[in-house]
Formats: sequence, C-alpha cells, structure tokens
Amino acid sequence: MKRFSEQNYYEVLEVSYRATWGEIQKAYELARKTYGTDSAAAYSLFDREDREQIYKKIEEAYRTLIDQEKRKKYDESISKEIEALAEPVAAPAEAPAPSLLLDETTEPGEINGKVLKQMRERQGISVQEIADRTRINITYLLHIEEDNFKSLPAEVYLRSYLLQYAKMLHWNTQKIVEGYLKVYLQWKKEKAEPN
Repeated sequence: MKRFSEQNYYEVLEVSYRATWGEIQKAYELARKTYGTDSAAAYSLFDREDREQIYKKIEEAYRTLIDQEKRKKYDESISKEIEALAEPVAAPAEAPAPSLLLDETTEPGEINGKVLKQMRERQGISVQEIADRTRINITYLLHIEEDNFKSLPAEVYLRSYLLQYAKMLHWNTQKIVEGYLKVYLQWKKEKAEPN
C-alpha cells in the first residue's frame, strides 16, 4: 500500500478518477472527520506532524479536484498513472443537447425550467449541489426550474445565475442563457401588454 505522501489526490480522498463534484465533496467531508483534530482515531494512529501533513494534503486534494480548471491540469500531470491503472480519465460526459429534451411547450431556441431540470437530473446533480457550489440562493434556482418568473430577480442577476448554472453542468452557456431569457422576456412582454 502506498504511503499517504505518495498517494495522488484521488487516492487521498478515496474517489474514482471519474468522481462527480458531489462525490468529491462527500469524500472530502468524510476525510476531514477521519483525520481532523477531533478524531480520536487519528490521534491514536499518527503523531502531530503526520496529522498536519495528512490534513494539508486532503485540503490540497479537495481544492484541486473541486476546481474544473485545476483538476484538468492535475489529470494531465498524472495521466500516465491513470492509464497504468486502466481507468482512463473520461472527459466530462457530453451534456445532452437541449434540443433533444425540448417538449411540445417550447419553441425552437427556447429553453424552459422543465428542460433545465430534466437535463440536470440526467447528470445526477442536485439543486443543493449547485447552490453550494455557485452560492446562488437555492430558492432562486428552484424558481428558475419551476418557471416561477414573477419571483425571479432582476434580469441582470438572472442572466448571471443562468450562466453559473450552465457552466457548472458543462453546458453551452450561451444557448442556455439565451434560450431561457427568450422564454422569460416573452412572459414579461405578455405581462406588460394591456388587456
């Protein structure tokens, strides 16, 4: 078995090279509990210096793997090691094209909250995970997916939220933002028109 200092970041957190953001987050929280200052097990197995080094490496692993750009560079740096284990790093799964999920209620180029929710669920990502990662209030994310337009923030904030939402899920940000805003602005126009 490798010494802790020789383990790569995936091994440190005990996750697959294909681990999702949610899996990394859970593994990190478990590792902190296991090796944290309140852990009796860690105190009995390691001296203070070892505990500090382990904790530091856990933090490094988490900060790297949770960041898309840092993770990509790190994966490239250990690509030979990954190939040797016959578990190549897969590129992020291609998100399904929005057009494949559009229902009869949407026009070409439009994307509503129902479509966003379906696409998100296909990737196994919860709304809470997006809220935690982007720091967007979960209530706004739910309003977006429910097309609860009257409860959404000003357009400038909505645009930013949609951008972050799509970016985290590796979608085409321009298509998502423009598609959703098309539906939203149509709703605003109809609301403003006199009866």
